[in-house]
Amino acid sequence: MKKLTLTLLLAMSGATYAGDLTVSGFTTIAAGKAYSGDDTTFNAFQCPCFIANYEHGTTYNQRRWSLEEESLAGLQLRYQVDDKLSATVQAVSRASEHMKLDVDWAYLSYDVTPDTTVHVGRRRLPIYAFSDSVYIGYSLPWVRVPQDIYGWEVGAFNGVTVTHRKSVADWALTATAFAGQESTHNNLEMQRIYFNGARVDDDWKHILGTSLDISNDIFGARLIYMQNSINQTSYMPDADPQSSIGTRQRVMGISASVDYENFLLRAEANTFMRPSLDYRSKSWTASLGYKLGNFTPLIGYSDYSEKLTAGYTSVQIDNTRFAALRWDFRKNMDVKVQWDSVIDRSAIPFTGNAKVLSVALDAVF
Repeated sequence: MKKLTLTLLLAMSGATYAGDLTVSGFTTIAAGKAYSGDDTTFNAFQCPCFIANYEHGTTYNQRRWSLEEESLAGLQLRYQVDDKLSATVQAVSRASEHMKLDVDWAYLSYDVTPDTTVHVGRRRLPIYAFSDSVYIGYSLPWVRVPQDIYGWEVGAFNGVTVTHRKSVADWALTATAFAGQESTHNNLEMQRIYFNGARVDDDWKHILGTSLDISNDIFGARLIYMQNSINQTSYMPDADPQSSIGTRQRVMGISASVDYENFLLRAEANTFMRPSLDYRSKSWTASLGYKLGNFTPLIGYSDYSEKLTAGYTSVQIDNTRFAALRWDFRKNMDVKVQWDSVIDRSAIPFTGNAKVLSVALDAVF
């Protein structure tokens, strides 16, 4: 993937005037505090704790305000080589990782027909409604996407995506098929949240999936199916490495959105299954908002639960109530304030109960 990224950047830097280079960016400056809840310890964190981002293992804790967990900046370069071929690179720098650059996108796109496009390279894994914009805060009605549903350790992949678009009356339909893999060394979510600081290598192999999006000016819906295998190796202190190879996984998801007059509705649900581990999880979220001029107040709920089975007893079960207010105070910028209340009902206490206050400034350019 690094070789592909370098190739794309070199191609862009050597672009002639016959092409078209587009540069855009986004940033979020966010601060949060877990101010109330269970006084306990969760891994290296002093609780009350709130997991702000599972994928990158960031957690508000110690009853203190922090700017590190969710603040970030991103830059996207898109070069249109000709009428059919383009190259895209997007990199994100996060305060939680000392502003180190992380490449989310690095791919070539080729329009086989006006309605069919093939993408080759690195892209966000399209298992969520907001997969492509999950870190572009300005595009979201919340400070962050609901973590009860956006909580998996792999968020991008390297491979091939084929997209076909079609219009039927007032409806736009998009069908997508994708295949590839992703290898993560020292996976941040596994290390910081589930393995108490130990290194974990987490590889998703043989990814194969499809999605269908349908929308008009008011309503949108999305269906997703994906399957893959997982190779995972953990390196606990004073112990031999422990590996599980070829664990099969299936993912199914559905989402819907409504924008009618001043009302907005966002809803999403998914199921993850790993049959050989006797594991199954379900999660869902729903949010309702109303636009009042430049202000959008919103309330919502999300839930994550794992099924108790004979082979899987350490179930994680939690839910979150939240309320947010967005103020679009100028073009391409907003300020959001959000309150979250987490209830932890896990078989073995996870992060515990917590109440969280967060504020964010988002911008795109």
